[in-house]
Amino acid sequence: MIPWKKGLRRATESVAGWLFPRGACCLCCGDPRRAGEEDCLCDECREKLKEWRVPAGACNRCLSPVTPGKPCAFCASRMMKPIEAVFSPYRFGGETRALIHALKFDACGEAAPLLAGAMADALARRDFDCIVPVPLHPARLRQRGFNQSLLLGQELSARTGVPVRELLRRDRYRAPQSRLPMKRRADNVRGAFSCMGDPAGKRILLLDDVRTTGSTACACAQALLDAGAESVCLCTCAVVYRKARRGQGLSH
Repeated sequence: MIPWKKGLRRATESVAGWLFPRGACCLCCGDPRRAGEEDCLCDECREKLKEWRVPAGACNRCLSPVTPGKPCAFCASRMMKPIEAVFSPYRFGGETRALIHALKFDACGEAAPLLAGAMADALARRDFDCIVPVPLHPARLRQRGFNQSLLLGQELSARTGVPVRELLRRDRYRAPQSRLPMKRRADNVRGAFSCMGDPAGKRILLLDDVRTTGSTACACAQALLDAGAESVCLCTCAVVYRKARRGQGLSH
């Protein structure tokens, strides 16, 4: 977005936030129309959000786009080898991107229940022993003040009955994934995570906000499997399709 347009939008949203109570402005477009009490979206954005659903023809294991009659190239590359299956309601972009950014960068807590509700609907199975959020490094956690994956995990737990356990820690402070080319992301997070609990024999649902290359999720899953976990599946708010990656700045 052009800098002056971004500044104008923030100024408009600031004025709207003063004129209208919290939750009256749509989380996606910022329009000061009365949003629904249940999800803080205007009717227009609620309809647009449906367009970002993961298509029915996506790979049934990793949710990547596939050509009918051909194997999934992403699965064939074995990039997601430690992950048994991926669950996610949306592709990353448009209204989905706005909601995730509202939660992650604007600390807008109203986005978490909305996103977690969609994630719960996307789970094809619920036979997990625990939900494990992807951790932030302590330095990053101090900067942001909260871990969005933990907030989403708590909301998802309330909807599924699967308990949250913080079994992982991030030991190394590395460059943000968004600043690195795709081919360097796996190396950037390799060995960055370790277990601080006992996952032995557990069927784990790893939770993060977005899956881009899968490098962060795979590094977390490998740490859990090395510590004895029976299996690791991944649940995210959204998955990034190749055409949506450029210039959108998420680090996973």
